[in-house]
Amino acid sequence: MDKEQRTRWGGGAPPSLKRIDPIGFARAATVYGAGAFGLALVALWRPVLGAPAPNGALLDHALHVAACAANWISPKLFVETTANYHARLEYLRSVGQLAPIAWRLAAAGLVSLAPMAWAAWRYLRPRDGLTFLRGSKRYSGAEAVKQLNKRLAKRASARPDHPLAPEVPYSSDLWTRHALLIAGTGAGKSTCLKPLLSRIIKADERLLLYDPKGDFTRAFGKPILLAPWDARTWAWDIAADIRNIGAARRFAAALVKEGSDPMWANAARQVMVGSIMMLRAECGTGWGWRDLARTLALPQAQLLPIMRFYHQEAVRAVERASVTTQGVLINLSAFCSAIFDLADAWGDVAPERRISFIDWLTRPKKGQRQIILQGNGSYPEITKGYVEGIFSVIGGLVNSVEMDDDPERKVWIVLDELPQCGKIPILPLFSVGRSRGIRCVAACQDLSQLEEIHGKDAVRSLVSMTGSILIGQMSQGDTAEALAKALGSREVERRNESRSYGRDGSQSVSYAREDLALYKPSELGSRLGLDSKRAGVIMALALEGNAYELFWPFFKSQDKRNAHVPSRWALGEGAPPDCAHPFDVDVAPPEAVPEPSMGAAGSTAPRAGGSDSWVDLGLSHAAPDIAIPVGQGNGAVASDLVWLNEEESQDFAWMEDASADDETAGAEAAMA
Repeated sequence: MDKEQRTRWGGGAPPSLKRIDPIGFARAATVYGAGAFGLALVALWRPVLGAPAPNGALLDHALHVAACAANWISPKLFVETTANYHARLEYLRSVGQLAPIAWRLAAAGLVSLAPMAWAAWRYLRPRDGLTFLRGSKRYSGAEAVKQLNKRLAKRASARPDHPLAPEVPYSSDLWTRHALLIAGTGAGKSTCLKPLLSRIIKADERLLLYDPKGDFTRAFGKPILLAPWDARTWAWDIAADIRNIGAARRFAAALVKEGSDPMWANAARQVMVGSIMMLRAECGTGWGWRDLARTLALPQAQLLPIMRFYHQEAVRAVERASVTTQGVLINLSAFCSAIFDLADAWGDVAPERRISFIDWLTRPKKGQRQIILQGNGSYPEITKGYVEGIFSVIGGLVNSVEMDDDPERKVWIVLDELPQCGKIPILPLFSVGRSRGIRCVAACQDLSQLEEIHGKDAVRSLVSMTGSILIGQMSQGDTAEALAKALGSREVERRNESRSYGRDGSQSVSYAREDLALYKPSELGSRLGLDSKRAGVIMALALEGNAYELFWPFFKSQDKRNAHVPSRWALGEGAPPDCAHPFDVDVAPPEAVPEPSMGAAGSTAPRAGGSDSWVDLGLSHAAPDIAIPVGQGNGAVASDLVWLNEEESQDFAWMEDASADDETAGAEAAMA
């Protein structure tokens, strides 16, 4: 109920102000109640259910009752008629014929309560003087729950799923259209999410939960934990998820961001892709973060043959020991700092505690169905690095033909504080995930945070693609104005009365139509948020054109585990004795690295496992003793490759002096 409310005692009130009308109620209750009473008596004044008809006609009794009423008002009226009727009633009572009249009067009285109840709902319920024509509607309190359940009853019974709020069943179709929760600090996002998460975990449904504050880690003990800084962490099995060059490109694009000059980022991505393709070819799925870090830390002389064998498009980036190449490698090292940290944090995690997210989506193992990706403000680069890398894999699989549509599949992706996840592929998950059984529930404090990362157009698309938008208390600003506008408006008709008093007093009535916003930006801060009386929070659900203000009580549960147990790496105890840092790897001199020779299609390079130079790369896993076809490490055929021998390389010598100045300038820009 709105705070501003007025009781209408005959006088006018502004049409936009909610009011009640006791006089109108009394008038309607009297007129409609009396009519219902009379009709009920007419219907009952006959033999009913074996009981005889009352003594005397109904009209005769009605006239005598009217005479008695007039005598009660004025004792001089109908004195004799009143006395005779009293005597008649006494006689009927003595012979037992008054009871049929009495119970018929009581039944008619009960019938008259129905229009009185309608009149109470019509005149004693706070409402404004505006006539709704079309557009959105806003409901609050018990009315919101009633209207929402009425709207969703058929869908919720056809495909039932976890409720959205207390006493609000929700259907699977609505959950697969995703949910976006927008609320300011302390507005109750966790209060809204925890009951849903508790039901998901109890049902053992697949769940990927991003937890930036440790609240959900503490509250739920069943999901496994991915947190490089935590001693209980599992590790991402990167070798199992980066299975081809396409996945390698997505991973490199997620970690290496573009700057003002995209050349440096593109070159660094190519080198990273080539390093991954070498590890794939040499070690299959038996490599990890430490192997990737060691490979990326190799100098130009050892990276060049790797690129020539496994990713020829990256050869130009490391072809010469020049200032430009040095700038590319400096950029690569800067962007890959998260990989080096993850190599130290996850390098010694046992294979049975590694998880593949492709397997998690397609064939999850028992005990690995629910995962918490923990964030940490102390390690923002590591957090974004591994979270963005994981979602590059998930987004690529969900958005591909490799994952079949399955309306019965349930995969929950819950992202608290979405901006802290970095630039993850959220749009593909929202646009394509519905048919794959993906249910995304994302929470953020302000849309402007998302716009800084994904851009305004992407955020607009995200809001428009979301089926359920939950809005909590927030301060006035651009986001409040944008949400108030997105919630829509209603078209109403207003009755305007004009009165003039005096000798020639007059009154006129006119009607006008206008659009009224469903919410003012200030109302998102005043109507929503903490409800201390009921110990919970109020949020507005924007669903299918209407807004429903729902209540969530505070979620009470006991902590299941500590939010953080620091690992040796987080405590700064250093790497284990058998863990060499990538830059401690012995570097073979350039002349020791075998150069691939020119050959016809189908020719082979030296055996990967038979060359001592490959051992010098510092891989922790021995390469298989197989012959590697020239140029086929990335899936290309040998005829696609053109190797430059020593004589052909001389043709490009004239370019070195002409490009020296450009290289110096490019390196300075890269370092900047």
